[in-house]
Parts: sequence; structure tokens; C-alpha cells
Amino acid sequence: MQTAEVVFSRRDGVLHMTLSAGGNVLAESSSQESIARELQIRGLRMLAIDGLFTTELPTREKTLAQAMEVGFAEKMAALKLIAACAAWGEVVAFPFPERRSRPRTPVPEQ
Repeated sequence: MQTAEVVFSRRDGVLHMTLSAGGNVLAESSSQESIARELQIRGLRMLAIDGLFTTELPTREKTLAQAMEVGFAEKMAALKLIAACAAWGEVVAFPFPERRSRPRTPVPEQ
């Protein structure tokens, strides 16, 4: 099972998160929801945050409680990321089209 890693950094006073897996950078964003969505799209099941905390995805409330005890450099951002990873569950990557996306053709009366 491949583990993704998120590293926090600050540039010009703005917090950035870099998501990588297998030595490759997958995404960079300042939005926790974007990083969580990228994890979901790629189907990754393990997340390491700043090399201090590792969790299984999707996360749970218990995971958030455990993470509160960890001394993250960017604690609020790390906790928001864990919470964002709890918000998504199992979803279809390619949703089926709406069944009634096309208007019905009128049936002629006889």
C-alpha cells in the first residue's frame, strides 16, 4: 500500500502543502480540501504528515483526537487536513449520467 506524504512550508507568508507519493510530487496547494480530494481521486489509503504522524484514509474522529497530541509545526493546518480527509467516504470516480438527462420523446396518441 503506497503512502502519501504531506509537507507544510511557508512562502511569502502563505502556507503551502506539498503532497507526494513514491518520490513524486502529486499536488501543491494551500487548500486542505484540494489535498484531500487529490488523495481521494488517487485512491491512496495511508497519509504521513510532516513525518510526525501517519494515518489510514479516510480518517475518523478518533484520528483527529490522536493528532491533537502531536507537535506539528503547522498544527491548525494539519488538523484541518485530517478533518478534510474524514469528510470524504467511498465515492465513484466516474459517476453515472443522470437517468433522465434527455427529455422524453412524446408518444403519439392513437
